[in-house]
Amino acid sequence: MMAFPHHRRGRHRGGVTDVYHHVVCRHQVEIEVWPPRAEVNFRDDWTANVATTQVRFEAQVYNSSQGFVWDVRDIGGGPGQGTIDASGLYRAPPKGALASGTTELVIATSREDPLRKAFAWVSLVGLGPRPAKAAEVAIFPRRINLYYRQGANNDMIDDCNKRCQFEAIAFNSGAAVEWLVNGALQAGTGPWFLYQTPANGGTAVVTVRARLQGSPAVFDEAKISQLNYDWPGI
Repeated sequence: MMAFPHHRRGRHRGGVTDVYHHVVCRHQVEIEVWPPRAEVNFRDDWTANVATTQVRFEAQVYNSSQGFVWDVRDIGGGPGQGTIDASGLYRAPPKGALASGTTELVIATSREDPLRKAFAWVSLVGLGPRPAKAAEVAIFPRRINLYYRQGANNDMIDDCNKRCQFEAIAFNSGAAVEWLVNGALQAGTGPWFLYQTPANGGTAVVTVRARLQGSPAVFDEAKISQLNYDWPGI
Protein backbone atom coordinates (compact mmCIF):
# COMPACT_ATOMS: atom_id res chain seq x y z
CA MET A 1 0.00 0.00 0.00
CA MET A 2 1.10 3.56 -0.62
CA ALA A 3 -0.14 6.86 0.93
CA PHE A 4 -0.37 10.09 -1.03
CA PRO A 5 -1.08 13.58 0.40
CA HIS A 6 -4.26 15.23 -0.80
CA HIS A 7 -4.36 19.02 -0.48
CA ARG A 8 -7.51 20.87 0.41
CA ARG A 9 -7.88 24.43 1.52
CA GLY A 10 -10.32 25.26 4.34
CA ARG A 11 -11.03 28.09 6.78
CA HIS A 12 -10.12 27.82 10.45
CA ARG A 13 -10.97 30.63 12.81
CA GLY A 14 -11.10 33.10 10.00
CA GLY A 15 -7.84 31.96 8.50
CA VAL A 16 -6.83 29.53 5.78
CA THR A 17 -5.67 26.07 6.86
CA ASP A 18 -4.01 23.41 4.73
CA VAL A 19 -5.54 19.98 5.39
CA TYR A 20 -3.86 16.76 4.19
CA HIS A 21 -5.71 13.46 3.79
CA HIS A 22 -3.96 10.12 3.34
CA VAL A 23 -5.46 8.35 0.33
CA VAL A 24 -4.64 4.61 0.21
CA CYS A 25 -3.62 3.18 -3.21
CA ARG A 26 -3.78 -0.63 -3.17
CA HIS A 27 -1.78 -2.74 -5.61
CA GLN A 28 -3.95 -4.71 -8.04
CA VAL A 29 -4.48 -8.40 -7.34
CA GLU A 30 -2.51 -10.55 -9.79
CA ILE A 31 -2.45 -14.31 -10.32
CA GLU A 32 -0.39 -16.69 -12.41
CA VAL A 33 -0.48 -20.43 -13.05
CA TRP A 34 2.12 -22.90 -14.29
CA PRO A 35 2.90 -24.87 -16.27
CA PRO A 36 1.11 -22.70 -18.85
CA ARG A 37 0.62 -25.66 -21.20
CA ALA A 38 0.52 -29.43 -20.74
CA GLU A 39 -0.25 -32.57 -22.74
CA VAL A 40 -1.89 -35.56 -21.07
CA ASN A 41 -3.33 -38.86 -22.26
CA PHE A 42 -6.99 -39.78 -21.95
CA ARG A 43 -7.62 -41.63 -18.70
CA ASP A 44 -8.56 -44.85 -20.52
CA ASP A 45 -5.91 -44.65 -23.24
CA TRP A 46 -4.48 -48.16 -23.59
CA THR A 47 -1.05 -46.85 -24.63
CA ALA A 48 -0.66 -44.68 -21.50
CA ASN A 49 0.08 -45.17 -17.83
CA VAL A 50 -1.29 -43.32 -14.80
CA ALA A 51 1.57 -40.81 -14.76
CA THR A 52 0.75 -39.52 -18.25
CA THR A 53 -2.99 -39.16 -17.60
CA GLN A 54 -2.60 -36.41 -15.00
CA VAL A 55 -0.59 -33.27 -14.33
CA ARG A 56 -0.22 -31.01 -11.32
CA PHE A 57 -0.68 -27.27 -11.68
CA GLU A 58 0.40 -24.56 -9.24
CA ALA A 59 -0.83 -21.01 -8.88
CA GLN A 60 0.33 -17.90 -7.04
CA VAL A 61 -1.78 -14.91 -6.05
CA TYR A 62 -0.08 -11.55 -5.52
CA ASN A 63 -1.42 -8.72 -3.36
CA SER A 64 -4.05 -10.89 -1.70
CA SER A 65 -4.03 -13.39 1.12
CA GLN A 66 -7.39 -14.97 0.26
CA GLY A 67 -6.05 -17.53 -2.19
CA PHE A 68 -7.72 -18.89 -5.31
CA VAL A 69 -9.98 -21.64 -6.65
CA TRP A 70 -9.47 -24.07 -9.54
CA ASP A 71 -11.83 -24.81 -12.40
CA VAL A 72 -11.76 -26.73 -15.71
CA ARG A 73 -13.53 -25.39 -18.79
CA ASP A 74 -13.70 -26.23 -22.47
CA ILE A 75 -12.45 -23.62 -24.90
CA GLY A 76 -16.04 -22.45 -25.46
CA GLY A 77 -16.47 -21.65 -21.77
CA GLY A 78 -18.60 -24.68 -20.93
CA PRO A 79 -17.80 -27.28 -18.27
CA GLY A 80 -14.61 -29.21 -18.89
CA GLN A 81 -14.36 -32.98 -19.20
CA GLY A 82 -11.37 -33.39 -16.92
CA THR A 83 -11.26 -32.68 -13.18
CA ILE A 84 -8.92 -30.79 -10.89
CA ASP A 85 -8.77 -31.02 -7.11
CA ALA A 86 -7.87 -28.40 -4.53
CA SER A 87 -4.20 -29.35 -4.73
CA GLY A 88 -4.10 -28.55 -8.46
CA LEU A 89 -3.97 -32.16 -9.67
CA TYR A 90 -5.69 -32.34 -13.04
CA ARG A 91 -6.98 -35.76 -14.14
CA ALA A 92 -7.86 -36.43 -17.75
CA PRO A 93 -11.32 -37.72 -18.73
CA PRO A 94 -11.97 -40.97 -20.59
CA LYS A 95 -11.82 -40.56 -24.35
CA GLY A 96 -15.43 -41.28 -25.19
CA ALA A 97 -16.30 -39.27 -28.28
CA LEU A 98 -13.55 -36.70 -27.67
CA ALA A 99 -11.04 -36.27 -30.48
CA SER A 100 -7.33 -36.63 -29.84
CA GLY A 101 -6.04 -33.06 -29.55
CA THR A 102 -9.06 -31.75 -27.64
CA THR A 103 -8.07 -28.67 -25.63
CA GLU A 104 -9.28 -27.75 -22.15
CA LEU A 105 -8.57 -24.75 -19.95
CA VAL A 106 -7.40 -25.00 -16.37
CA ILE A 107 -8.35 -21.76 -14.62
CA ALA A 108 -7.13 -20.33 -11.32
CA THR A 109 -9.45 -17.54 -10.03
CA SER A 110 -8.67 -15.13 -7.21
CA ARG A 111 -11.14 -15.39 -4.34
CA GLU A 112 -10.77 -11.71 -3.48
CA ASP A 113 -11.24 -10.49 -7.05
CA PRO A 114 -12.98 -13.09 -9.26
CA LEU A 115 -12.18 -11.01 -12.32
CA ARG A 116 -8.52 -11.82 -11.85
CA LYS A 117 -7.84 -15.20 -13.50
CA ALA A 118 -4.93 -17.15 -14.91
CA PHE A 119 -5.22 -19.85 -17.58
CA ALA A 120 -3.33 -22.98 -18.59
CA TRP A 121 -3.96 -25.06 -21.71
CA VAL A 122 -4.32 -28.84 -21.55
CA SER A 123 -4.19 -30.95 -24.74
CA LEU A 124 -5.88 -34.34 -24.42
CA VAL A 125 -4.33 -36.99 -26.67
CA GLY A 126 -4.52 -40.73 -27.19
CA LEU A 127 -6.47 -43.59 -28.71
CA GLY A 128 -8.78 -44.51 -25.85
CA PRO A 129 -9.41 -48.12 -24.79
CA ARG A 130 -7.73 -50.98 -26.59
CA PRO A 131 -9.84 -51.90 -29.62
CA ALA A 132 -11.86 -55.06 -29.13
CA LYS A 133 -10.48 -57.98 -31.09
CA ALA A 134 -12.73 -59.14 -33.88
CA ALA A 135 -14.46 -62.47 -33.54
CA GLU A 136 -12.97 -65.26 -35.65
CA VAL A 137 -13.55 -68.92 -36.42
CA ALA A 138 -10.91 -71.44 -37.48
CA ILE A 139 -11.80 -74.85 -38.92
CA PHE A 140 -9.64 -77.99 -39.02
CA PRO A 141 -8.79 -79.69 -41.30
CA ARG A 142 -9.04 -77.20 -44.15
CA ARG A 143 -8.71 -79.68 -47.01
CA ILE A 144 -9.32 -83.44 -47.19
CA ASN A 145 -10.01 -86.24 -49.69
CA LEU A 146 -12.75 -88.74 -48.87
CA TYR A 147 -14.22 -91.71 -50.73
CA TYR A 148 -17.85 -92.52 -51.37
CA ARG A 149 -19.19 -95.32 -49.19
CA GLN A 150 -20.17 -97.47 -52.16
CA GLY A 151 -19.58 -97.61 -55.91
CA ALA A 152 -16.49 -98.46 -57.98
CA ASN A 153 -14.07 -100.34 -55.72
CA ASN A 154 -14.78 -98.20 -52.67
CA ASP A 155 -15.48 -101.30 -50.57
CA MET A 156 -11.70 -101.72 -50.53
CA ILE A 157 -11.31 -98.40 -48.72
CA ASP A 158 -11.42 -98.31 -44.97
CA ASP A 159 -14.44 -96.53 -43.53
CA CYS A 160 -12.24 -93.96 -41.76
CA ASN A 161 -11.50 -92.54 -45.22
CA LYS A 162 -15.20 -92.05 -45.88
CA ARG A 163 -15.89 -89.65 -43.05
CA CYS A 164 -14.18 -86.77 -41.23
CA GLN A 165 -14.76 -85.08 -37.94
CA PHE A 166 -14.16 -81.35 -38.26
CA GLU A 167 -13.28 -79.05 -35.39
CA ALA A 168 -14.03 -75.33 -35.16
CA ILE A 169 -12.45 -72.94 -32.68
CA ALA A 170 -14.11 -69.59 -32.01
CA PHE A 171 -11.87 -66.69 -30.97
CA ASN A 172 -13.00 -63.55 -29.13
CA SER A 173 -16.59 -64.72 -28.93
CA GLY A 174 -18.77 -66.87 -26.72
CA ALA A 175 -21.27 -67.62 -29.48
CA ALA A 176 -21.98 -71.20 -30.52
CA VAL A 177 -20.68 -72.58 -33.81
CA GLU A 178 -23.17 -73.81 -36.38
CA TRP A 179 -22.38 -75.97 -39.38
CA LEU A 180 -23.38 -75.83 -43.04
CA VAL A 181 -22.69 -78.23 -45.89
CA ASN A 182 -22.85 -76.62 -49.32
CA GLY A 183 -24.89 -73.82 -47.77
CA ALA A 184 -27.41 -76.06 -46.03
CA LEU A 185 -27.63 -75.65 -42.26
CA GLN A 186 -26.98 -78.85 -40.34
CA ALA A 187 -28.66 -79.97 -37.14
CA GLY A 188 -26.97 -79.08 -33.86
CA THR A 189 -24.21 -76.68 -32.85
CA GLY A 190 -20.87 -77.09 -31.18
CA PRO A 191 -17.14 -77.30 -31.86
CA TRP A 192 -17.35 -80.71 -33.59
CA PHE A 193 -19.06 -81.87 -36.78
CA LEU A 194 -18.93 -85.33 -38.33
CA TYR A 195 -19.27 -85.39 -42.09
CA GLN A 196 -19.96 -88.68 -43.86
CA THR A 197 -19.88 -89.11 -47.61
CA PRO A 198 -22.99 -90.22 -49.47
CA ALA A 199 -23.27 -93.75 -50.85
CA ASN A 200 -22.00 -92.91 -54.32
CA GLY A 201 -21.46 -90.18 -56.83
CA GLY A 202 -18.97 -88.65 -59.18
CA THR A 203 -15.95 -86.54 -58.32
CA ALA A 204 -17.25 -83.52 -56.41
CA VAL A 205 -16.05 -80.82 -54.05
CA VAL A 206 -18.10 -80.22 -50.92
CA THR A 207 -17.85 -77.10 -48.77
CA VAL A 208 -18.17 -77.44 -45.02
CA ARG A 209 -18.63 -74.10 -43.27
CA ALA A 210 -18.32 -73.35 -39.55
CA ARG A 211 -19.83 -69.99 -38.58
CA LEU A 212 -20.76 -68.12 -35.44
CA GLN A 213 -24.40 -68.39 -34.58
CA GLY A 214 -25.98 -64.98 -34.96
CA SER A 215 -22.98 -63.65 -36.94
CA PRO A 216 -23.22 -65.15 -40.42
CA ALA A 217 -20.33 -63.03 -41.69
CA VAL A 218 -17.91 -64.72 -39.25
CA PHE A 219 -16.99 -68.15 -40.60
CA ASP A 220 -14.29 -70.45 -41.93
CA GLU A 221 -14.56 -73.14 -44.58
CA ALA A 222 -13.11 -76.52 -45.41
CA LYS A 223 -13.14 -78.28 -48.76
CA ILE A 224 -13.77 -82.01 -49.25
CA SER A 225 -12.92 -83.75 -52.48
CA GLN A 226 -15.17 -86.84 -52.82
CA LEU A 227 -13.67 -89.63 -54.93
CA ASN A 228 -14.16 -93.15 -56.22
CA TYR A 229 -11.48 -95.80 -55.96
CA ASP A 230 -10.79 -97.91 -59.01
CA TRP A 231 -8.63 -100.97 -58.66
CA PRO A 232 -5.65 -101.25 -58.98
CA GLY A 233 -5.58 -97.60 -57.97
CA ILE A 234 -5.84 -94.07 -59.20
